[in-house]
Amino acid sequence: MEFIYTKNDLNKASDFVIKNCQSKNYFIKGIVGAGKTTLVKEICLGLKIKDNVNSPTYSLINEYLTDKGNSIFHMDLFRLESKNEVDDLGIMDYFETNNIIIIEWPEVLLYYYKIDHSLVEISYLNDFKRRITITNHI
Repeated sequence: MEFIYTKNDLNKASDFVIKNCQSKNYFIKGIVGAGKTTLVKEICLGLKIKDNVNSPTYSLINEYLTDKGNSIFHMDLFRLESKNEVDDLGIMDYFETNNIIIIEWPEVLLYYYKIDHSLVEISYLNDFKRRITITNHI
């Protein structure tokens, strides 16, 4: 499934992701500057997050609450390189919940673990356009 969008279409892009991801685990991939965090912010708006959404680049994990009090976990695993780091942080424990988990830079998880997820790949087409490709791995 693919969707091409611009910054003006971010709400449509997030709706596309929410409607087409069949897993509660959204793994977001793309090059630096592709717009991963920007898309995640819009997805969180669509999921009725009432908190301020920002990049967990340094905190690694942010928890947001929906208007109904449900937790959504947003992770940025860019700096993780090993299975030991994933295990030491207890990241796999989050997958045992019913909460939505959105992960930027999921490569370390994809390499070491088999996890049900919807892979959302953002491709840079030009300075104004991006392509989202969703592949469900359930």
